[in-house]
Amino acid sequence: MSVLTVDHSFSTNESSKVSNVPLSIEYMFFATGDFDNGCLSLEASPDNGVNWFTVDQLTGAGRLIRYLVSGEKVRLTLTGATNPSVNVGIRQ
Repeated sequence: MSVLTVDHSFSTNESSKVSNVPLSIEYMFFATGDFDNGCLSLEASPDNGVNWFTVDQLTGAGRLIRYLVSGEKVRLTLTGATNPSVNVGIRQ
């Protein structure tokens, strides 16, 4: 069985690496740290990264469970932050 594990630390507005969703099941999306007025988005692309759609967002530390579909590409994107220090992840 494939496993999706993504970890990334943000110190500026950027996107994490793109990962493939191996199985159509629920995934946990989480973040800790100082968002400094930023917004962290879980984004998915059904067309191999041509178009990105926001699945959900966090503006502070927390966790969310969301259903993702096998074959989608996913990434985490931080926007609007001035001086963030955020650790994030996606777990199957």
